[in-house]
Amino acid sequence: MSDRVTRSEWRWAAVVALVVVAFSTVPYIAGHLAQTPDLRFAGAVYDLEDYHSYLARMWQGYRGSWRFQLLFTPQPHEGVYIQPFHVLLGHLARLAGLGLPLTYQVARVGLGFLMLLTVYRFIARFTPAGGARRAAFLLAATASGLGWLVEVICPTPAGGISPIDFWLIDAYVFFSLFIVPHFSAAIALLLSLYDLLLRQVGAAGQSAPQPPLWRDILLAVLLSWGLGLVHPYTLLLADLVPALYLAGDAVARRRLPWRPLILLAAMGAAQAPLLLYEYQLFATSPIFQSWAAQNLTLSPPPLHYLLGYGLVALLALWGVRSALRATRRASFLLIWLAAVAVLAYLPWGLQRRFLEGVHVALCILAGYGLAEGLMPALAHPLGRAARVLRYNARRLRWLVQAALLALTMLSNLYLVMTYTAAAATRHPALFHPAGEVAALEWLNGHSAWDATLLAAYETGNWAAGAIGRRVVVGHWAETVNCEAKEARVASFYAAATPDAERRALLEQWNVQYVYLGPHERALGNFDPAAAPYLEAVFQNDDAAIYRVVE
Repeated sequence: MSDRVTRSEWRWAAVVALVVVAFSTVPYIAGHLAQTPDLRFAGAVYDLEDYHSYLARMWQGYRGSWRFQLLFTPQPHEGVYIQPFHVLLGHLARLAGLGLPLTYQVARVGLGFLMLLTVYRFIARFTPAGGARRAAFLLAATASGLGWLVEVICPTPAGGISPIDFWLIDAYVFFSLFIVPHFSAAIALLLSLYDLLLRQVGAAGQSAPQPPLWRDILLAVLLSWGLGLVHPYTLLLADLVPALYLAGDAVARRRLPWRPLILLAAMGAAQAPLLLYEYQLFATSPIFQSWAAQNLTLSPPPLHYLLGYGLVALLALWGVRSALRATRRASFLLIWLAAVAVLAYLPWGLQRRFLEGVHVALCILAGYGLAEGLMPALAHPLGRAARVLRYNARRLRWLVQAALLALTMLSNLYLVMTYTAAAATRHPALFHPAGEVAALEWLNGHSAWDATLLAAYETGNWAAGAIGRRVVVGHWAETVNCEAKEARVASFYAAATPDAERRALLEQWNVQYVYLGPHERALGNFDPAAAPYLEAVFQNDDAAIYRVVE
């Protein structure tokens, strides 16, 4: 089996990738086109809380810093050198003279496209040119699960867990490139590391021609650093899966695969400083300890994963035998799937984070299941049907395969169409009144970047992303003691709260500005204009800003 990718294949893969990325961009274009003088598009269509968190990090790079601080909590703390992806985007935005939301979308589109090409290169390492390779890539680029069917038959009750097709970004390639650029970067880096290590051993058991060892060591180190700086927890998979695969390979061949083992050792040595730095940080900083404690991403029950991968999972089961017969490397995919199944239910807070990229492994097996399992099994009945219908048998097989592929992508079609409709009809969750936008723009131009703003949770989340100011509360994970702070902010805006308590809160959190808008009015009837310790500095029909005075 040849894992070579021809120019014509790259052209086909590039066209598919362009179509997929363009399709993922439709809701964002709809949102920008739907803007009016009175309503401004938020810039994102899903998970706006985290989107604003990413913009807040970009602001820090835009201002010239390489250190990352949590802008969603008022406690003072030193900036740190972790997860610099969005900080780097902020630097690039400044150098390119672009706004942060536009830079974010350019990164999403560009990295999504590069990630899909990396996916195709990785798939080619396991599949021969032709049906299985193309089917696997189409599934990886577009497939989701049976969430659409679950919602039709048994809609999620209030308080229940909805199908993962519609919320678990980590689980799917398309969902990742649809929403967050750093997920695309992490998947591309992980697959590139895997591909580099797999390349060290020939498929037939003989070492394939290799470039100089030092060059591969350097590449492995750089890829490890890149992955560690984007998603450090993914390093566990980057090291564990190849180590298990190489151990099995060594037992089967009765000799140690020295070259890939040297690369693994180099990767581990390169990762050690990054991991030690993060360990020391989270072990000693109360601020980042709180972030880690609140940043829980737990797995749903296993049934949700089975339904979430749906037809892809069934085709993957069918394709295991064909994949193992085609290449010994297919065991790598099975090890990866098994490792994720274990890691996703170990007692720690990052369970579902280890799903990142595993969709590709599942789709490779599913590509075999579709092209070399199901379609050959249907060849005879489809041939008979074609004769009865007096229709071209080859075209009928193509239509059936296309229909099966379409069934796997229905949840993603639903996502894109739903958010396009929401953006085009100016759903309130995706748009901000122009008066509130003007209020934050005034604050951006008339306050220091490290000034702290007191506002309701929703306003705080938006403000930190929109203008990069520190807020008292605004993110479920990045606000220290988030629930307690929400309650205390609510008490600040309650009319019955004594002024002495309000002043104590302002002093405790070192607040310079207080915001009053729709979300704050919903918390209580407090009138800041009547408070002698607050001075109105901006006001319009939608919002007002008050400066804290002595």
